[in-house]
Amino acid sequence: MKLIYLSVILGILLVSKGWSQDVYYEPGQSHIPGTYDFLLKNGTTIRGQFVRRDSASYLIRTKKEGDRLLAAHEIQRADLVGGTLRSGPDFPNGFPFRLFLMPTAYMPEKKSLYFQSSYVLFSRLDVGITKNLSVGTTFQTLNPRNFHTFSAKYGTKLMHRTHIALNVQYIGIRLNEHLLTKLGLAQGVVTVGDADRNITVGAGVTFSRQGIASSGVVTIGYVRKLTPDLTFINQNNILVGEAIEPQYTYLSGLTSAGLRFNRRRHAFDTAILLPVYSSNGLIRTSPLPYLSYMVRLGK
Repeated sequence: MKLIYLSVILGILLVSKGWSQDVYYEPGQSHIPGTYDFLLKNGTTIRGQFVRRDSASYLIRTKKEGDRLLAAHEIQRADLVGGTLRSGPDFPNGFPFRLFLMPTAYMPEKKSLYFQSSYVLFSRLDVGITKNLSVGTTFQTLNPRNFHTFSAKYGTKLMHRTHIALNVQYIGIRLNEHLLTKLGLAQGVVTVGDADRNITVGAGVTFSRQGIASSGVVTIGYVRKLTPDLTFINQNNILVGEAIEPQYTYLSGLTSAGLRFNRRRHAFDTAILLPVYSSNGLIRTSPLPYLSYMVRLGK
C-alpha cells in the first residue's frame, strides 16, 4: 500500500507544482521572456510576447496581427504558455477529452469521429453524438473477443472554466476460452481549466456480477501545454477497497507521465506507465512504455 500512497502523493505534488507555476501579469513586476496568453477584462484572449511597457500601456507582438498596444487596465491576467513566439504552426490539444487511458470531462466535438491506436494491438473509436453526449468502444485489434469495452459519456460546461461529466463503461476480458470476465465502471469527472491546461479529478466504482473486481476508482490528471505543439500529461488512478482473493495478482493503482505531440488533426502520445499491483500479499511495480496515435476523422 506504501507504493499506492506514494503514487498518489507524487501525482498530487506534480499537479500542485505545475499549477503553482502560473505566471500572472502584475503591473510593475518583471516578466519571464516567452509567449503569453493575455486575458482581457472583456473576455478576449490574445497570444503574444512583451515588446515594451510603461506605466499605462503594454506593447505586445502577435503572429496574426503584428504589434498591438494594450492599456494596462484592459489586462486581467497573462499566463506563460511557452517559449519564443516562433513562425511555425501552433497546434492546440485536439483531444482534450482523453488523458492516456481515462477520460476527462471535455466532450468530443459533435458529429466527429476519433480513432486511437495503442501499441497497434488495441484500437478505440469515439463519436460525438451531440455537444453533451458521446459514445466509444475499445477492442483488441486482431481479436475483439479477447478484450472489448463500450462506453457512454454525458457532460456539460458548469462554469466558464469548469466541465463536469458522467462516464459509464462496460468491459469484457477473456481470461481463457471458456471464461469471459465482465466488469462495469461508473465515474463522475470534473475538469477545471482549458483544453491546453487543466486539472481533472474523478471518482467512481467498478462492479461485476461475480463481485470479483469491485473497487472504488479515483482519477487525478494534469495537462499543460509546454510549446505550441507539445503537451505534458500526467494521469494517476487509484483503486480503493478491491474485493478479491489475496492469492490473486491484481492492480492497485496506475501512475503515468508523458508527452502529446499535437498536429492539426492527429496526435502522438508517448509516456511511461507505472502500474502498482499486489502479488501474494506483496506490492510490486514495473515501468511500461506507452505509445498511442490519435486522429480525428470527422469535420
